[in-house]
Amino acid sequence: MIENPSTLLVICGYDGDEHQIKTFLPLYEHHNIPIVVLSPEDAPIKAMGPHICISRGKRAYTGQDSLNRQHLHLREALRFPFKHYLFHDADSFTITPQIPAYLYERDDVFYSNQVNDFRVPGGTWEDGTVWPIDFHEGYPLIAMQPPYFMSRGILEKLVEAGKDFSIKACEITPFIDFYMVQLCTKQHIKHKPFRDGVSCETVTENGRAIVSRYVREGANMIHSVKSEEAMNLLMEAYKERTK
Repeated sequence: MIENPSTLLVICGYDGDEHQIKTFLPLYEHHNIPIVVLSPEDAPIKAMGPHICISRGKRAYTGQDSLNRQHLHLREALRFPFKHYLFHDADSFTITPQIPAYLYERDDVFYSNQVNDFRVPGGTWEDGTVWPIDFHEGYPLIAMQPPYFMSRGILEKLVEAGKDFSIKACEITPFIDFYMVQLCTKQHIKHKPFRDGVSCETVTENGRAIVSRYVREGANMIHSVKSEEAMNLLMEAYKERTK
């Protein structure tokens, strides 16, 4: 039975993420929906079980090449005629087999994990850095972090916003998670954070403890997990919650 009808799951990563994606693959496949893996042309993931693999753009963690690649990956996903799209990075997953039902209630909303920007316009950071008074003026002071969930209509608007590659990487935050803010703002797209999301590192013991607590309390849309050890710890927290 397909519990998440007319939804495409997209996983974005590069060849260095291949082992990690394979480790997490059961948590992608448990949705029982089609999967497409997108990677850069110069660091391609060529195979991932039975799933479609496509390579577009250049490998880059930050900067303009990473933003341009993100546009190309959004455009590739749009080629597949689905009503909804769930985008994961190689360090995110949805811990429940069923994608949360509330995400399907509003086709005019772009959903993501949300992290508030610690930078205050005109403020001074602890290392003495002074942020410009007009820092990200006109934009919400947030980062939109994976996963991303959207309707086809929203995806079309995101692709349209980036089609001329005119959105430039911010010198201070040259990250995809701010590029998504730029795209949504340009297209006046409504954004909401996941009701059941968490975005926190799981490399340290403290980070793993924080995310485990969120999972026990109901978090489903998880970021950022970079090891099998952390995944197993979160799955144990999920089992505790479902007893």
